[in-house]
Amino acid sequence: MPEILEMIKSKDRLSFSQNYSVKRAYKGNTLFPDVKTPNLEAEYFRLSQGSALPTLAMVHALDTEAAIGTRPALEKVTVEKFLIKEKINQSEKTQEYIKNGVDESGLVRYIYDDMGRLSDSVVARAELMKQNVMSEGKITINENHLNFVIDLGVPADNFVAANWSDPEHNILGDIAAWKKIAKDQGQTITKVQTSEKILAYMQNNRGIQVAINSALGAGTFVSVAQVNTLMQQMFGFTIEADEDVYAVLEKQPNGTLKRKSTRFFPENKFTMYTAGANGKVGTGLWGRPPEELAYGPWTEKSAKQFVTITQWETPDPVATWTKASGLFVPVLPNPEGMIIATIAFDDGGSLDNLNVTSAAGTASGDTKITVSPVLTDGNFYKYKTGENLKLPEYGANVRTWSSWDGASDITAATGNEICIVECDANYKAVKAGITTVTSKA
Repeated sequence: MPEILEMIKSKDRLSFSQNYSVKRAYKGNTLFPDVKTPNLEAEYFRLSQGSALPTLAMVHALDTEAAIGTRPALEKVTVEKFLIKEKINQSEKTQEYIKNGVDESGLVRYIYDDMGRLSDSVVARAELMKQNVMSEGKITINENHLNFVIDLGVPADNFVAANWSDPEHNILGDIAAWKKIAKDQGQTITKVQTSEKILAYMQNNRGIQVAINSALGAGTFVSVAQVNTLMQQMFGFTIEADEDVYAVLEKQPNGTLKRKSTRFFPENKFTMYTAGANGKVGTGLWGRPPEELAYGPWTEKSAKQFVTITQWETPDPVATWTKASGLFVPVLPNPEGMIIATIAFDDGGSLDNLNVTSAAGTASGDTKITVSPVLTDGNFYKYKTGENLKLPEYGANVRTWSSWDGASDITAATGNEICIVECDANYKAVKAGITTVTSKA
């Protein structure tokens, strides 16, 4: 088998490390732009003091000694805890490549691909830290025999909660109250990060629909662009959804590993924040891991060396290993400028099925609808007709749908669909079904 350490020399690994870019399309790349420093702890301390709300300097008489200024108390950060690394047995991978027909001249390219994948894993872990800050106001580490939390100082009053499942809920009132929390601390909210699910609840909200389309527009579809126009007019910010995901390998009962997509930013969070230039909320601060120090002193090229690749051999078992390492911590200089809302959804249950059939009704243009099982005591029916209908989510509010007594014919066009919903006394959907309409000609 080829000698891997002879195929890719130390200078080649260093060159790869210094030219590997950590820029991604991740939202965190804008929120926490990546910066490399040779003095991680000192730079972290410096950047963490950047609160936007100034304290007052004291007025002094002439020829008097100046009062000594104070710095905000910061939690001690032991940067060694933020060493991110991953390795693979390159000998096993090389044997696998050779077995699948890769000749020696092609192995180098495949090994570089492995270096890139390992480096991507380090960058993805850094992105998760950035989104921990956006969704929790802290950095949570619970993996690889480490279990600790670094609180970045977001005030307790800046953590809020609401349930936006009901279309009648006053979402605009919630947002106004949360914005005031920031304003009372001298902060101006300029941006919001959330999920597409929460944006969908906002689009379905009656108060937002009326604010956009007037009272006659309740129940009318509104686009995300329209919601953002309203947010800009009322509150001075716009909303972006973060749907970025990473893969987690889960062990299956048969021993195999299956990839599962997992979100960086939780689906139930609505984070309002004060953004600086170019949408920046903090800094993604990278330092020098031990593996990089072994390559030598800091140079001009070190400023671009965010992830370091190393390779080495072990005698027992005989193997060549490839490792990617990075030392990373996100910095949040203005924790008072962040409001983190947890949004609850009434979707803990599941929508039961209604068997719905349609037959020609008594009058022209009418259809006779039958439904099973029978209506539960205390519940009642709502319906909607149209094309390409979808079942509502469990617990969705269907107050604005048309009422049906369970017996009368319904006017509907043949070929359209009809959705029948059984709802409770609070108009929450509990059962539903859809069928194609057959009406009397």
